[in-house]
Order: sequence, then structure tokens, then C-alpha cells
Amino acid sequence: MYIISLMRSKQFHKTGTLKHVAMAAARKKARILNLAEKHGTPFFLFDASELRKSAAEFKNSFRRYLPSSRFFYAIKTNYHPYILKDVVKLGFGLDASSGRELELALKAGAKEMLFSGPGKTDPELRLAIKHANRLILNIDNFSELSRLAKIGLKKPLRAGVRFFSSQHEAWSKFGIPLSDIARFWQTAKQIKNLQLQGLQFHTSLHRTPDPYVKVISELGKYLRRNFPKERLQEIKFIDIGGGFYPDRLDGYYPTSHTYPWARLPGKKASDKYYITTADPVSQFARDISSVFSRELKPSLKEAELFVEPGRIIATSAMHLVLGVVDVKPNLAITDGGLNMMGWEFGQQFYLPIINLSNFSPREIKFPLYGSLCTPRDFWGTYIYAKKIMPGDVVVIPNQGAYRFALAQSFIKPIPPVLRLD
Repeated sequence: MYIISLMRSKQFHKTGTLKHVAMAAARKKARILNLAEKHGTPFFLFDASELRKSAAEFKNSFRRYLPSSRFFYAIKTNYHPYILKDVVKLGFGLDASSGRELELALKAGAKEMLFSGPGKTDPELRLAIKHANRLILNIDNFSELSRLAKIGLKKPLRAGVRFFSSQHEAWSKFGIPLSDIARFWQTAKQIKNLQLQGLQFHTSLHRTPDPYVKVISELGKYLRRNFPKERLQEIKFIDIGGGFYPDRLDGYYPTSHTYPWARLPGKKASDKYYITTADPVSQFARDISSVFSRELKPSLKEAELFVEPGRIIATSAMHLVLGVVDVKPNLAITDGGLNMMGWEFGQQFYLPIINLSNFSPREIKFPLYGSLCTPRDFWGTYIYAKKIMPGDVVVIPNQGAYRFALAQSFIKPIPPVLRLD
């Protein structure tokens, strides 16, 4: 299903440049260089204005079509306190996938929280029960439901159940089959103080709204066939998870095979790189609200739409700032390494790299490596620069999603996070 939806995309394997990313970074040149001079490099740069922008765009797009929508930022995307506290101030709830993340949500002052994910331990369930006044527990399966009953609920706990459909493929690791929802609902009704109110699903890495539309359509048909009218009125929310991919902020090389869209035919070895494109948030909101209103709203008159955006919110909210240490005849080495990312992104993915000290709106080919003791520590082949000199300050923008969250003290320590308001 996922591969087919990508092949239908008219944006598949799009060539071009990300000059707009370079120009946006250049407009912040003075402030970034000032921070680098004051604090040294490398560091993560939290960009508060970009967080506000992406959060507002997402919220406003969905509220335009579904005013009752509610938003929960996915902590796993980037758990830094700057991001968590700022999204809470912007009116978002927080979506936790573990007891650790639930503790982070509490520290961030979240007024509304979701607790999802498989394999919840009994201590994690007890923590959720303790904060039942501002938390909704998305139950993963019958076993978790049984353990919840054994622990016991002394006060009401709102809950949902996670399911997977025929569209989910690898994501069927999570939740129960769609066909088991009615049986789960009936079983949950027997547990004192458990208020089962919603249904949750989640997939990931979507560049079009098609997967959401298909799952919601399948869910609507199932509910109409298997839930009596009085039971339908018990459903208060439908949680569609996250998985929204940003448009034109990064890319991938012809040799890449990591993501599904990079494995499809059509790539040419002669191409420098491809731009990762996606439909705008407004298109996602329009299509999702349309199918929600058509397939669910007539039966679930009081149900709200819950959304768990992560990548689409955090990506542009954090950048990497590095210093050039050495310049050799055919490459340069920075003082920051891929331990800042946690994964070996540079060899598979094209990341726009901007030399703020010697900026040019055009790229030159000059491979850039990190300083870790491994040849896999590679940032990229092309740099927006006039030239590369020792002491230059380089920024790799839009690295806020699954970079800081996966950073590790491998060979070198995790650098600090500085704030740019």
C-alpha cells in the first residue's frame, strides 16, 4: 500500500536544489556567528521562531477544516526541554511513548497528555494511573488491558485502543487487528473506572494524505457494521497519530535505499541528488477532514480528531552548527561528528550544508567529514560556499527531528543546545 501511494505521487524523484534553505540560513548568519564566537562549536541550535511557525501552520491548517481537532506533540521526535515547554505554551498536548517520556511531559507542564506505545510495564501503567486527571492512555492490546485490570483503578481513567488495519504493513507491530475492536470494547467495559473513549492508529513517513484516507475509510466501514448506535456514541476521539513529512527540506542520493521512496525505480546515477517533497500541511488537513466528515462524523457526532505531529513540527526547530578544523586538498573536516545525529545519515541522505563564513547561494563540490575516528562520519558532498577555510562556521539546517533524540556520546560528547529566539 505504502509503495503504491508513493508511485502515484507526481513529485516522485524530483531534481533541483534547496537554495531556499540556504538563503533562509544566510538571513540568520550574524546571529549564528555571534553564538559560535561566544560559545564555540559544535552545538545544536534551537530555533524558537521556526518552531512557532511550524506549530502554527499545522494547527491552523487542521482547525480550519475541523475546529474540534486537538494536537499532541510526539516527544520521541525531539525531547529537549526547549521544544517541549514551547509547544505546551503554544497550546499543544504531549504524546509520550514511555514512562521516561511521560516524566518529561510532566516536567514540561503539559496540561494534556497521551500515553501510547507497546510493551508498557506495570510501573509505567501505575504512573499513567497516578496522573489520570490529565492523561489519556492508549492501550496497545488485550494483555495490557488485563494487566491494567489487575493493577486496579481507584479513579476514572480515560483510554483509547490502538489498532492496525490492512493498510499498516510493518506497523502491525502495534495494537490489535481492526477486526478485534468490538471484542476489545466489550471486554474493557467490564473494568471498573476504565473509560474507553477512543480509537488510535499510526503509520509514518507520509508524503501524501492517501494512507490516512484509506485507514479512516476502512475504520468507518467497520464501525458501521459492528457497533450499535448506542455504542458509537461512546467514542469521543479518533487519534490518527503522526507521520507527516516536511516538504523540500532534505533529500537523498541516487545510491540511497533507506526509505521506500528511495528504492523505487526512476533514479539515475548521473543525478547529484533528489529533493524529498511532500504535499503541504493544508492538503493533508483538507483530505483528512473530508474523509473524517464523510466516513465517521455522521455516526460519531461527538468525536474529536486527535493528531500527534512530531517530525513536521520539530524538523525546522533545530539546526547543527559546526566549525571547520582542517582543510585537505579534496575534503574538509569539522569539529562535530555524526554522533550528533545518532545514525549514519550523510552517506544516504542529502543534507543542505551552508558555510556561513564564506557563503554563496551556489553549491560547490567539496566533501565534508566529521571528526570521529571512522570514515562513515560523513556530512555531505556539496556545500553552499565560495570556499572552505579552517575556522569557517558551517550550519546544517532543519535537523530537529530524530537527530538530537538519537545523539550519543560515541567517541565525542553530545554538544550543548543553544537557543535562538
